Amino acid sequence: MKIGKLILGALFTLSFGLASYAQEGTNEADECTRYKAIAGNAYKAKEYEKVTRSYIKAQKECGTLEMVFYNPFIYSVQRSMSNATDDSTKAAYLDTLIMVYEAAQETHGVQKEWQAYLGYSYLMQGAAGNMKKADEAYRIGIHHEAEKVNKGFLQQYYVNLYNLWVQEQDEKAKEKYKKRIITEYFKLSDYASKGDMGAEIIDFVSVYMNRAVTDCESIVPEIESFMTELPQELEAKKSTVKNFMALLEKQECTKNEVYAHLVDTIIAIDPSVDAVLAKAKLQISRGSTSAAISTFKEALGMAESADQKSDIEFEIANTYFRIGSYKAAHSAGLAITGKNAGKGYEIAAKSVSATSNDCGVSTFDRKANYYYAVELAEKSGNAGLVSSMKSQCPTSSDIFNEDKAVGETVELSCWGNRTFTIKTY
Repeated sequence: MKIGKLILGALFTLSFGLASYAQEGTNEADECTRYKAIAGNAYKAKEYEKVTRSYIKAQKECGTLEMVFYNPFIYSVQRSMSNATDDSTKAAYLDTLIMVYEAAQETHGVQKEWQAYLGYSYLMQGAAGNMKKADEAYRIGIHHEAEKVNKGFLQQYYVNLYNLWVQEQDEKAKEKYKKRIITEYFKLSDYASKGDMGAEIIDFVSVYMNRAVTDCESIVPEIESFMTELPQELEAKKSTVKNFMALLEKQECTKNEVYAHLVDTIIAIDPSVDAVLAKAKLQISRGSTSAAISTFKEALGMAESADQKSDIEFEIANTYFRIGSYKAAHSAGLAITGKNAGKGYEIAAKSVSATSNDCGVSTFDRKANYYYAVELAEKSGNAGLVSSMKSQCPTSSDIFNEDKAVGETVELSCWGNRTFTIKTY
């Protein structure tokens, strides 16, 4: 609804022509006309409370009003509400505003340009059933205005839709809401991009999308379709692609061609550390772990902060561990700096544990490797891991059978001939 052009020439002509009827003593048949005239004159004088009162009386006397009267009627109610100084008066004007919207459309049909404002008004009123009424109105209004829609209305529409999904108990109805959450996400993201609303709006709706969608199969077809019409503005494009990638990563759905296309796109438009890391994660999802480690090392050379460097170092060590390259995982774990150093010691300790059965001839020899694992676990700060590693160390029987004694030393040939004191836990 474009408030700035509410005073139409036709309305002025009509109000001037009717002014002569606005006299006390006019018979009841002319009351409808008289109140219209009073409202018209008050509107010219910007006496919005009087306009509101007069149109309410006119509507009562006339049964309904011609469409030309409703925009100034609505505008006057809005101005009166904004000028009100107490909550009860504001609430009364809000009730009046909704009544006017509904009465006008009952006579003249749905007015698409009003719907976003009507949806907002329903939610402000907060009456029972208004969430669904707001959804119906917003759904029409948002898509009517598209990229020109008020971004606050766009956000409120999506949150209200999400809340309807949350509170719905009927499974079939709930599924319909979920499907709408998915399809509306892509439409609203498109409006936000084309309307230059900023990447934060796309990020906002993504938060609610992530909460609602828990299966990759629901979103892949939608992403595939939307990829043909990505925003042209660089930041919006980057934000959109990253959000799509995050959606697929959250659902552990990174092996499909759509995700690969997203990775190629982000690397092309944003050759940053994040883009290279996305490529590494794609390689891991496809089983190309050696290539992924090389890509992680490439990203490590591009790291811009200590935290980012630490995160990449962790990814490298963790990847080595997952593929069973325990010696490499041990070395990479010890090399982790900064905030993930503790996790690095965990990986190193677990790597020692994973190779213990292949390191030593006797049971004692193999279990002795856990002395080193305990040392690493203690440096990690993980009490549970320390306890687990201690439980694997040589027992009194193992030490006796090896003809050793507590307090003597043992050399671990598999780990650089490190020497440890024999003990029991």
